[in-house]
Amino acid sequence: MRVLKAEIGEVNGLAFSPDGRALAAAVDQDVYLWNLESNGRPVRLDTTGSKAIRALYFTPDSRAVGWLGGTGWKVYDRSRKRAAQLQLDAGGNLAWIAQTPDGSRVVSEHTFPDPHPALTGWKSTDGGGWEQEWSVSMADVAFHYTAVCPSGRRIATLARGATKRVKWETPFRLELRSAVSGRVEATRPFPHHYACRLVFSPDGSQLVGVHDMTLMVWPVPGLGEPRLVRNDSRQHFTAAAFHPSGRYLFASSNDTSVQVFDTANWERAARFTWKLGRLRCVAVSPDGMLAAAGGDSGDVLVWDVDL
Repeated sequence: MRVLKAEIGEVNGLAFSPDGRALAAAVDQDVYLWNLESNGRPVRLDTTGSKAIRALYFTPDSRAVGWLGGTGWKVYDRSRKRAAQLQLDAGGNLAWIAQTPDGSRVVSEHTFPDPHPALTGWKSTDGGGWEQEWSVSMADVAFHYTAVCPSGRRIATLARGATKRVKWETPFRLELRSAVSGRVEATRPFPHHYACRLVFSPDGSQLVGVHDMTLMVWPVPGLGEPRLVRNDSRQHFTAAAFHPSGRYLFASSNDTSVQVFDTANWERAARFTWKLGRLRCVAVSPDGMLAAAGGDSGDVLVWDVDL
């Protein structure tokens, strides 16, 4: 077990590099990068802006770290030790991005100001840019917490009617869409009045929603009635991450613990508790050998997975 120190702040995102040798953390408006094979201090990446970091990820070759922050979409080249600004040819403000693990596709959410608020799918080009494949207008519908299936085949999103004044009781619906065409493949009513994080299983056969004290598990692609997994501490779950085998789901919680559930029966297989305060995020390395959790004090704990 190791405790990695960053600046004081809320850790709201974690990502292991595909080769398992590095870990990135989003701490408020900054991104920190650790080399896990050394005991050195983290590198504080080139970030400026007033918004919390979102959509933290590594490129498939582990050579770069990407994120969405207050000044837009940036990618830090670990070899050159500098960050570059990336652009998508779309109107409005870039509010969210989600990239497939192989880096071949990106789904973006562009919001107001006009002219074209939309949910848009992009395909990488030989020149290193992005070519639009499809776009869904957000003139009449708003999308929240879009997630991309690890296979790159589907996306999941929460949608509801967009009006000048969206009321709290305006219902959501859960949608599965093709990541290639943007077409709706399945939909069902969402049982709550505010959105939650969505996470696909590694094989894409399950979709998990992290909502208050409950994990909701839907079968994919059918989106049948969700299985409900409750937190026995009656505290809120805050994030979830699958083990690469798909056999286990790790869920962080406000009760200072990470709970591990067996996805075959959704029984609790393990619980890890540390004095890090409320935990905000969790991640599992691509080889399944390490897990990490971050709290509201800027500390990140990394431990060996033995299940």
